[in-house]
Amino acid sequence: MLKKKIKIATRNSPLAIKQAEYVKKKIQHIYPKINVELFPVITKNNKISKKILNDQLNKGIFVKNLEIALLKKDADLAVHSVKDLSTKLPDGLILTAICKRDNALDAFISNHYKTIESLIEGSTIGTSSPRRKSQILNYKKNILIKPIRGNIETRLKLLDLGKYDAIILAVAGLKRLGLENRINQIISTNISLPSGGQGAIGIECLINNYKIISLLKKINHKDSEILIKAERSFNKELNSECQLPIGSYATLKNNKICLKGIIGSINGTCLIKDKQIGNKEQANIIGKKLAKKIIKNGGKEIIKSFIKKKHDNFNIKTTSIWKKTSKKII
Repeated sequence: MLKKKIKIATRNSPLAIKQAEYVKKKIQHIYPKINVELFPVITKNNKISKKILNDQLNKGIFVKNLEIALLKKDADLAVHSVKDLSTKLPDGLILTAICKRDNALDAFISNHYKTIESLIEGSTIGTSSPRRKSQILNYKKNILIKPIRGNIETRLKLLDLGKYDAIILAVAGLKRLGLENRINQIISTNISLPSGGQGAIGIECLINNYKIISLLKKINHKDSEILIKAERSFNKELNSECQLPIGSYATLKNNKICLKGIIGSINGTCLIKDKQIGNKEQANIIGKKLAKKIIKNGGKEIIKSFIKKKHDNFNIKTTSIWKKTSKKII
């Protein structure tokens, strides 16, 4: 027998609330007698200010507190943007359902330029995504990338204040907030592949909460689940985090998955692209095969270089802190 009341853990941002409300409606459509309520959680990310998140925090920062709410049984399920979910979930949790995926691509937004192609030399694009930065600089070498943070509304406001010539946001997020009128151009995958899982809403719960799992299976969209599985398999094989410029995008046609993937250097000088096609029943295998192919064709060197740079930067920062501390002691 199902619970009479279900709590949905969600971040407290406007987009997250919209996504949680969407899941709530899906559940109530099937089970109208169940009382479903939202349980907004202030995540660690919401409390951090004056920091460029992609430089310091990994994907888990967006979901950690929601997962804690699940493990403490403060909530029955958690709603996420799948792109924010780590490919390695905490023990005791499972990604149970994927809602029907929305447009997975990136959007170009500007008050002065219609397309990314029309940007003139020296134009500034606002994005804190290494993936977007790498691919855009590879495509358009004479522009500047400036970091930007905040929710969608905040980023649009910064654009309107003239802080940037253009910004890049996910199409799905804009649509869910009713802001699709701000989209100048949906960026082709030939220019920029999206983040794995972008455009999809995922639902997480306790691995042994069989009643909730059974309920969520009824709102799971099988084709979307298959595509997400391929993309997350690719990301997992590359041991990806937010900081590493990795993109993946799977499509399904005639029961065949076509998975495209990239890995690039932060400055866009090097970009390794490839694709893998296979039967939809082999989503995990397709992701792994593509990742191995990309690693073999130059991806390994990019990963090594990235890790070395991070390590060197860490040593520089540590040395600086030590010098400052030493001066204070003296």
